[in-house]
Amino acid sequence: NFAYPKLTTMPKYIPNSRFSDCYASVGNVTFFHKDGECYYRTKARPVFPGTAGQQVQLSIHQRGLREWRYLGHDEQLEWNALAKSVRSKRPPFNTSSHISGYNLFMSAYHGLACIGEERVPEPRPLPDFPVVCLELASAAVLNGTDLQISFRINGDTISDRLRIIGKIQLTAPGHSAHRGKFRNYVGVLSDEGFVSFVIHDFRSVCSLDLKESQVHMKYFLIDANSGHRSKENPLSTSIEI
Repeated sequence: NFAYPKLTTMPKYIPNSRFSDCYASVGNVTFFHKDGECYYRTKARPVFPGTAGQQVQLSIHQRGLREWRYLGHDEQLEWNALAKSVRSKRPPFNTSSHISGYNLFMSAYHGLACIGEERVPEPRPLPDFPVVCLELASAAVLNGTDLQISFRINGDTISDRLRIIGKIQLTAPGHSAHRGKFRNYVGVLSDEGFVSFVIHDFRSVCSLDLKESQVHMKYFLIDANSGHRSKENPLSTSIEI
């Protein structure tokens, strides 16, 4: 029944003879990892604002959950078997930790919904994704309201079955990103090796009216056949608009 005091900083967790590492939440304390170190802080208790975008994502998740429940037991076991080779993003960070079949199914379901092809995914192993790196090429305002940001694609060839997703957030120059304000945009590939993301009515999205902005992005690939996604790659750069 020990009550942790309200934490105003993020102290580091010191391993001991009983617990070498911690994660998730207990009581009013949340343990988390940053740069390989474990820290803890007061557990956040945000109020769900229920915006239109959040309601859409909640509906997608609820439909995916329903479809998982409708799957036959043998197919659920197939997903469980496939998930054993997928490393978990939560500790412990070693080969003993993997996600569940349910998590893999829901990830694929959300992946297909993200590219506008929401459907029940089939149990397929994760493909070998190509290695790509994006480099800022240009930024331009279209029709006075939409912002198009284009990147040069460096690295391996991207096949027709793959889509590039950019989780993008615009801030004032020099400002860091807010983890809850990223939004997904599906990239449009060109034959010349570029990918473009269009942010519609960007001034209302980011509440900025600046000639220069900071672009924070996490980009990844989604396989249109399976819904599986690659690891995220971070990118931060400035643009003039």
